[in-house]
Amino acid sequence: MSTPRTLLNNAADRLPSPSGVALAIMELWQDDRTTVEQLAHLVQADPALSGRLLKLANSASLGSRPVTSINAAIIKVGLKTVGELAVAFSLIDKGHSNHCEAFDYLEFWSHSLLMGLLCRALGRRTNVAPPEDLFSCALMSRIGLLAFATIYPSEYSELLKAHPANLAAAERERFGFDHNELSAEMLSDFGLPNVLAEASKFHEQPNASGYTEGSRSAKLVHLFHLGYRLSDLCLSINSERDDEGDLRLPRAHQLNLSSDQVIEILKQSLTDWQEWSKTLDLPVIPLAQLPETEDDTGTVAASPESKPGLQALLVSTEGATQHLKSLLPKLGIQARSCQDEKEMLRLALQLQPKLIFIGECRQQDRRIKLCELIRSTNWGKLVYLVAIIDDANSDKITAAFHSGIDTFIPSTIREEELDARIQPAHRLVALQTHWETDRAELRRIANALALSQRKTELLSLTDQLTELPNRRSAIADIERAWAMSDRAGLPLSIIMIDIDHFKRINDSLGHAAGDKTLVEVAKALRSDLRQDDRVYRIGGEEFLLLSSTSDIKQLIIAAERLRRRIAALQIDYEGQTIQVSISLGLARREASHQHYDALLSLADTALYEAKSGGRNRICYSHQQQIRHLGIPP
Repeated sequence: MSTPRTLLNNAADRLPSPSGVALAIMELWQDDRTTVEQLAHLVQADPALSGRLLKLANSASLGSRPVTSINAAIIKVGLKTVGELAVAFSLIDKGHSNHCEAFDYLEFWSHSLLMGLLCRALGRRTNVAPPEDLFSCALMSRIGLLAFATIYPSEYSELLKAHPANLAAAERERFGFDHNELSAEMLSDFGLPNVLAEASKFHEQPNASGYTEGSRSAKLVHLFHLGYRLSDLCLSINSERDDEGDLRLPRAHQLNLSSDQVIEILKQSLTDWQEWSKTLDLPVIPLAQLPETEDDTGTVAASPESKPGLQALLVSTEGATQHLKSLLPKLGIQARSCQDEKEMLRLALQLQPKLIFIGECRQQDRRIKLCELIRSTNWGKLVYLVAIIDDANSDKITAAFHSGIDTFIPSTIREEELDARIQPAHRLVALQTHWETDRAELRRIANALALSQRKTELLSLTDQLTELPNRRSAIADIERAWAMSDRAGLPLSIIMIDIDHFKRINDSLGHAAGDKTLVEVAKALRSDLRQDDRVYRIGGEEFLLLSSTSDIKQLIIAAERLRRRIAALQIDYEGQTIQVSISLGLARREASHQHYDALLSLADTALYEAKSGGRNRICYSHQQQIRHLGIPP
């Protein structure tokens, strides 16, 4: 059975983005005056792009505390990288092979954006978590839906067409897990804190979280649930109203918010959402249609329904050609008109037309440049281009063909001749459809192989008991950190950690008790990591902490905090309480060290001294001397 984890590498780089984001970022990216705030405003509108950016930012430095805000991520990776990432993923591979017929992409993007804005506004009122962190998490809290539609387009479309009463339950039956579990795994993979990722997993069913009422985690769940329900009401997705048609505010009392406060938050968020949606070509609802009255439906403007036949664009640079516009519907061609290059690009990304007619213009160079622009894009390489030329001469026709057109017609062409002229376009579409079918099958096979390979890689780098990175992963990360330290002169430290008298637990209570101890100690170590730390299980009862902290005093304080935290652990096993302690050996890279093996050896020696000196203590190796620290009273 597949798991959410096995889909992560396969899904993250293939999730589609709204075309409006690509166009807006393309414009900002080329402007030297663009600020981080302007770019972040656009990136935040796209859950898939936000996730990719956060994942990139969180993988950019070793063991750092997660970057959760888009602004911080942009600063970390750079404006140029963000532009390249956005354009690349927005324009590549948007063909039918990835299209899930029954999945409403526009509704998904609209809902995600509105939920993010609502949760950010709720965060500002409640102070449960940083508002920007809540925005990022809420924006991507339903990204599992998009992943299912991307990885399993046919199967998921069939499931959606069946209109299951409980979508999550139907997903678990079909795939072995649901979109909420997949979303939480992807958020963790993107680098968001587990407390946010886990809370967002229960945004649909807050009672299933099991969190203690009044705790921070419970409040986060209620906040995400309220943002989700309000978004649903506004977009008329499973809307629930009482007999008077008043807006129901589920769980609002858990956040100490009154109905008036929530409605104020809703109105402000809808105002922000409208402005954002206009920029990104997402459907919007009038502010007058807030879900407050019985007459209100809160419906969203429906997206144009795609019909069978060719989709065509008619680019008329000097005005519409009415004759051609009247003929195309008779031939089963759905045509949209546009007046300039910018509008053409916007519609082309949105509709993915197979046929483009380019009208006459007073300046011949302008049409040539437009044809060259179309052919320079990925989608434009497969488009059938028809130029409308009335004053045909050899030079004009030659220039048109050199610019990339496939054929030309007069503006007064007869219906029969037009039908004949576009037959190559029909054949081209048939060939593309056949090619896409073959490509989808190859991709399905490649996906299966990639998932298997990814699972094998994860298993080889992860300790299966504690789910911490293993020794192999630790050595690889130490090598990378050592290389970075060489290049940039960055500090590098290692803490070796060993559970004291672990053999006694195995001998007296059994190996199951020992396993439970290892798992609980690993959780405690992982939960107390600082910004520049990463922890591994390197074998048996031994762990390793890798840090790029520059201040040795802070490193010692952190080690002492870990020692005290483990000493305070009370591990429940079959009615018995297991208490353990740890010994720690610290070593920091010094100028005399030529290889990371020397650093590992010194940390190991310091650990040995800590255990020999009575255990439950810290030893620090510095300039060939071992110093005893943190000796308990």
